[in-house]
Amino acid sequence: MQIVFRSVKTNTQLTMPVTPAEFAVEVGRNVTVLDMSQTGEAAFPGLSALFDEQMEFLLPAEARNYTQGGYTGDPYAMVKTLTDWSEAGEVLRLIVTDTPVNFPVLLGPVRYGEQDGTGDVYVRLTLRQYRELAAETSEIKSATGNKTRSTSRAQQAARVHTVVKGDTLWGIARKYYGNGALCYKLAKYNGIKNANLIYPGNKVTCPDKSKL
Repeated sequence: MQIVFRSVKTNTQLTMPVTPAEFAVEVGRNVTVLDMSQTGEAAFPGLSALFDEQMEFLLPAEARNYTQGGYTGDPYAMVKTLTDWSEAGEVLRLIVTDTPVNFPVLLGPVRYGEQDGTGDVYVRLTLRQYRELAAETSEIKSATGNKTRSTSRAQQAARVHTVVKGDTLWGIARKYYGNGALCYKLAKYNGIKNANLIYPGNKVTCPDKSKL
């Protein structure tokens, strides 16, 4: 197994010279839990999570019998490439060979240093999964059943929703904006003190999302 970082822009890649003893990534969908009046807690599927992980690597001062083939033994050259990627905000592919892991990521600040006087460098990378905004918007539309369409001026105008039995502010926010978590901003906009408490007959004004 090898851990490889590859620049999407330049196709430059780094194979980490020593594979750490373990690695972990987190994938899947978030779950949002709301405390609903009278019925108790309710769970709703949220958006897909973006994993935020740290990985630590040893960059030896020379090629050794446990380093990956082709390693030049120049740890600071690798540090420079990593820091250049971080500074430039380049999108990388995180690839763990022999596993399904092949994700686009961004590098946070690169922490590195020496510990024991051998010249070996220890580097800690903060990895945040990358997702294009357009893809995220498409995912929201797919999850809510909304079809892609141009938004007219009439659609952008404030809409008034009359609450009926069974309505929740979460459901209203999801219906009009594709994101139930906006229920709190919608409550504030309408002067509703408790986002979990709305009653049949209430009028909820749903302005353009940019006005929340």
